[in-house]
Amino acid sequence: MAFDHSDHVTYQFFPRHWDEDDIRLRCQELAEVLTAGENVSGFIAEGIPENDRDGLRNYFSRLSGRDVSIVFLKFHVLSRVGDTDEYNDLRGVLELRFRVEDEEKEKVTEHTVILQSSRCGDSSGMKWKFCRILWNDNGVDVSPVVIHQLDAPSPGEEICVVTTDAGEIRMRLFPEKAPLAVVNWKVLAAEGFYDGMPFSRVIRGFVIQGGALDGSGDEDISSFGGYFRDEVEKGLYCFNGAVALGNTGPHTNGNQFFIVECPEADEGVFPKASLPVNVEETYREAGGLPELDGRYTVFGQVFQGMDVVERIASQPVDGDDYPLGDPVKIRGIEFEIF
Repeated sequence: MAFDHSDHVTYQFFPRHWDEDDIRLRCQELAEVLTAGENVSGFIAEGIPENDRDGLRNYFSRLSGRDVSIVFLKFHVLSRVGDTDEYNDLRGVLELRFRVEDEEKEKVTEHTVILQSSRCGDSSGMKWKFCRILWNDNGVDVSPVVIHQLDAPSPGEEICVVTTDAGEIRMRLFPEKAPLAVVNWKVLAAEGFYDGMPFSRVIRGFVIQGGALDGSGDEDISSFGGYFRDEVEKGLYCFNGAVALGNTGPHTNGNQFFIVECPEADEGVFPKASLPVNVEETYREAGGLPELDGRYTVFGQVFQGMDVVERIASQPVDGDDYPLGDPVKIRGIEFEIF
């Protein structure tokens, strides 16, 4: 069945589980063909313009012979078109993400492509085929990275001790990866800025947050005289116990901070996050909030006192996540050599 880009859409609707099952099976077949280094022409619709055919063929041929696996797929648009028979009347806009492993180079990449697709066939069987690449990235490197964040402090390392009404929280700091955030934290702590401040936002299974309340007008107070830039380098992640700066958008770091209190990461985030493979494994083991990575500056990690963090997170709260009764407050912040 030839595909015509001018097909008239007569109806748009939500995909059902059988549509998703069909396209998932089809994409798994594509991954197997690519891994085996075989020809992908059977996945390309007939009757499409030659430049669309070449674009599809060239895109997939780059991946041929490597280990390809499907990570995520979703129909964003599914529609019926007129002037066709009932076996060839579906069109879809499909987001497809797949992982490619290159053993020779010891490299892993994730690729996302948005494809225009068509259901083709007759009463003997139907198969989805691809008609045009609407958008694609060049691949995101998700090769394993070095992770030191969850290591115990080294002898001679400076650590931070936050004393609260609920007990002590001891944390490592990472001045090499987040120098501005660490300097800001140490200067404000030395000035006593946080002394007596409550953890004013408490969400169990998410975070506990301190610093100036949103809307107070003091959110931009910092050791730099105002907001300062983000430091979201690879190597620091929002694992359970991570200490990060709160913000209201890019480069709006001041004095707000939060500690992640999330023992189990949301599995639904992983297919969409393009995390290094060992970072994803660590999230599964340690918990955390991968959906916050790349948006918030992580500058520390709790290594002792997560039971205190959990007690703070367990406080009853109102509709704005502010603790009911007397909130847990910070009594003081000190620094010592481990």
